Amino acid sequence: MTEWMYSLPLWWAKVVAIILFGGIVIWVWLVPSHYIFSGAPDKKRWRDVRIWATVLMLIQIALYLKF
Repeated sequence: MTEWMYSLPLWWAKVVAIILFGGIVIWVWLVPSHYIFSGAPDKKRWRDVRIWATVLMLIQIALYLKF
């Protein structure tokens, strides 16, 4: 059943990982802002978790592309 996976080039694993990380970024930005800022004393940009998640995913993508 998994024999076809062994015949795939290794760069396909990087492609799948990058697609998954990109999917996480898209999913994070679909979360409504009122949910993101609930309980926060203000709505400053640095409190927006979506920005932090995007930055972290971009770092992960860069690491996958490098190594």
